[in-house]
Amino acid sequence: MADLISASSLTRLPELISELGGDPHEFCDRVCIDPAMIGTYDSFVPFSALSTLLGQCAQELGVPDFALRLASRQDPDILGPVAIAARSAETIGDALHDVARYAHVYSPALAVDLTIGDTDVSYGLDTVLHRLPYRSHVVELAMGVTLQTFRMMAGPDFHPTHISFQHPRISELHRYIEYFGCSVEFGSDRNLLTFPRGVMHRQLPRVDPLAYGVAVRFMAGRDPNVAFYDAVSALIVRSLPAGVATLKQVATLMMLHPRTLQRRLASEGRTFESLVDDSRRELALSLLANPNVPVSAVSRQLGYSEPSTLTRSCKRWFSTTPLAKRRELTGRSS
Repeated sequence: MADLISASSLTRLPELISELGGDPHEFCDRVCIDPAMIGTYDSFVPFSALSTLLGQCAQELGVPDFALRLASRQDPDILGPVAIAARSAETIGDALHDVARYAHVYSPALAVDLTIGDTDVSYGLDTVLHRLPYRSHVVELAMGVTLQTFRMMAGPDFHPTHISFQHPRISELHRYIEYFGCSVEFGSDRNLLTFPRGVMHRQLPRVDPLAYGVAVRFMAGRDPNVAFYDAVSALIVRSLPAGVATLKQVATLMMLHPRTLQRRLASEGRTFESLVDDSRRELALSLLANPNVPVSAVSRQLGYSEPSTLTRSCKRWFSTTPLAKRRELTGRSS
């Protein structure tokens, strides 16, 4: 089922609606989105609902650039483990290949690719849903977040050389130029962000602000008596879908040496491997309880490359198959 996107894609949306004089609860109710889900990575909403919500906000609040306004307020970490995978790469080129590879983890409705030319590279994105209301608005949100992701890696002064959209212009031209800082074309064959090829070779820092920020946000504000392993588990859950829930990667996110992380966990009677398994089990329960998430997507979210691995894990955890566990959790007979 491709009509899904992480609920983190709605981050900062209620605040923006309120500032523009609207009622975020009323707008969300129309498209059957529970405001309590907004900002959570492991919850999913229909991609078509997000698209509809963006378009209705733009029309009824009188702000055709609503999607770009929202994108400007969102951090790249709304991409969750996709962002972690990107920041774990050695170069921007490696990071972009990771983003293209793992985009389905954030939303199976998005298709991302890279076209590498002699002097320029084009980052292309599109939606795989054929009948999508307000497609232009959700594409502009995705392209706006893409720019924020580039600036996360290449620095705040990064500007593309050109932006092209398939749809006609829906806001004033100066708004696009102001946001992207380059020439913008409409009615193009593809949605593309183009930039110099040399950017691909830039090295990323070994320890990056985003990865550190992810770890800090999980640990900041917690009760000091909460076990250390809770913070580690939270990072594991965000890293699983991108396949980077390893001891080395999680230790890097927490600014620790892997042996130090192991010792801290051992002092609380835990091991990293057991936390990964426990995190997978709890995430599996959460996702299987949501009938809108296909079992194949559950497998990917748990970081498994083969659905058969999920089946074996479910039999070990729950003594039953994923589908049988879903029926048990949802009360469905079939």
